[in-house]
Amino acid sequence: MELDAWLMKPPGVNSGRMPSLYERMKVLAARAIRPGLLDLTARAEDLQHRLARLEAMESENRGKIDKLVAEAEKRRDHSEELGFWRWLVQTDDGRKSIDGPFAQVFGGWQRDRLRELARVLKLAADESALDAALDQWCSQQSVIEIGGGPFPAIIAAPAWRRAVAVDPLAKAYVEEGLVPPTGVDHVTHLAASGEEIPLPSCSADLLVIENALDHVTNPAAVMREVHRLLKRDGRVWLLVDLSEYRDAMHPHPFNAERVRSLLRDTGFTIEHERTSDHHSHPKAYGEMRVLAHK
Repeated sequence: MELDAWLMKPPGVNSGRMPSLYERMKVLAARAIRPGLLDLTARAEDLQHRLARLEAMESENRGKIDKLVAEAEKRRDHSEELGFWRWLVQTDDGRKSIDGPFAQVFGGWQRDRLRELARVLKLAADESALDAALDQWCSQQSVIEIGGGPFPAIIAAPAWRRAVAVDPLAKAYVEEGLVPPTGVDHVTHLAASGEEIPLPSCSADLLVIENALDHVTNPAAVMREVHRLLKRDGRVWLLVDLSEYRDAMHPHPFNAERVRSLLRDTGFTIEHERTSDHHSHPKAYGEMRVLAHK
């Protein structure tokens, strides 16, 4: 801008004096080099635009590569998970490891987990009335379970108002005959990740997560999705192995404080918690059970 102004009105013009020879030479020199300066400026601007486009393309490609790597890791982890359930349900060694038929053994375990929920909620005054009170309560609740495998805990109640079991491998569990053949028609199996569940907001009274939170890609995203799905004052019934061990199938080990922080940070208030030295994974040191509300 200063150069343009100077060229348009060099020193001495309309100032009452004639410009000197030196001043005239400066004006002539500036006019001579001005096209070159303009060309260099244009080239620099073009180079900047090109660099910006290259950086944008690099960022986009990096994002695509990261996404492909993450998807490949998920497929590998899912393959290992499916392999475990095939072994457990369909092989003699697997059935021997749990000391009985899969549906019978898991049915008992999962029923006990629901009975614990009934005790925490104080659904019955004494133990003899617990099962009847539990079944009556469940029949009035809309429930979603995340990551329950081929025999989710919600199967162990005979009826719900609405019941959906969400698992990335749900389709494979059903197609490969890993889901028990009878007594499960009241539960719909939905293939989806816990981080993104294609169900309406505020559609569930209860969310169940049994030893699945340490398996997911992003525990905080899962809990935000749980919060979205629950109705006002809806509850989450959560069980987590306590461990420092990490592998491809368990990328997010939890201790008790991390469980509490995760729930607090995603908008939940803990109503009940217990810890014990019982655990599912051989390298865990305990488990934590939590009931929390939205």
